[in-house]
Amino acid sequence: MFDAHYDLLTILYCCYLKNDFSYIEKIKKDLKDVKGLIANLYFMSKEEMKEELEIEDINVFEMFKISTNLFKEHFRDKEVIFSIEGCDYIKDTKELENLYHLGLRNILLVWNNKNKYGSGNRTEEGLTELGREFIKKAVSLGISIDLSHMNKNTFWDTVKLLERFKDERMLVKVLASHSNSYKLCQNKRNLNDDQILAIKKLGGIIGLVGYGPFINAEEKDLEQNYLEHIKYMESLIGIDNIAIATDNMDFAQDLFGIDEDISLLNHKTLKEKLNKILSNYYKEKEKEKILYKNVKKYFKQ
Repeated sequence: MFDAHYDLLTILYCCYLKNDFSYIEKIKKDLKDVKGLIANLYFMSKEEMKEELEIEDINVFEMFKISTNLFKEHFRDKEVIFSIEGCDYIKDTKELENLYHLGLRNILLVWNNKNKYGSGNRTEEGLTELGREFIKKAVSLGISIDLSHMNKNTFWDTVKLLERFKDERMLVKVLASHSNSYKLCQNKRNLNDDQILAIKKLGGIIGLVGYGPFINAEEKDLEQNYLEHIKYMESLIGIDNIAIATDNMDFAQDLFGIDEDISLLNHKTLKEKLNKILSNYYKEKEKEKILYKNVKKYFKQ
């Protein structure tokens, strides 16, 4: 499969800081069924970076360079799209271009907080002027714009901007790498029907995320509820526009002792779980699209 969102660059950088790569050896075994992934480096507020990840000195360029080099060293067999989530600490469009030359191909403008470019789902503000310039530069470079984590105002400001760029014949790539249906689970991180359809209109894809709080707040039957998200998303935008994302947060517990909510999809049990979830509803060719081919085709463009 192709995992549309996994914070592997963050994990690699944290292992680098600890000077201990034993956890990476564990991940290598767990990732045996993953052909490729969007490998993500994420940024929160300075306080959260210090408390949760034990990172105090934040230099995006160096962190990205170190973590992507480590990826190339340890995961040579994987297809990859390098991603940054939360562009808070990227100084300007010049640094964005420098990151592009290091291999950056996907950005999430915001995490959950507000930054100088826009706002995540904990706040209400929209896209800033700096954010508009930043996205325009990203699009001109060929970087895909990932809409997961944006609040509604920033989301719609961004969509309108991307629609304008598309009308101007700029090549726009858009996705929501790890979001589910708000209609089925009323979590702020999920997308309502209008947002889902807007992504399809822009030619984008959506990664359905196997993270408990985004599947169903009741947490009754996570596997069946996850399938319902896949089926519902397919009914709105078609099978060619959906993918799978784990957002596997096991590392938070393993590396930092942070308790995380239940994750349906971790890499160790991934193959077994996905086959069980999809096999009774989808044919083999349809499963291949959802699990791998859709994301592969999207980024091959």
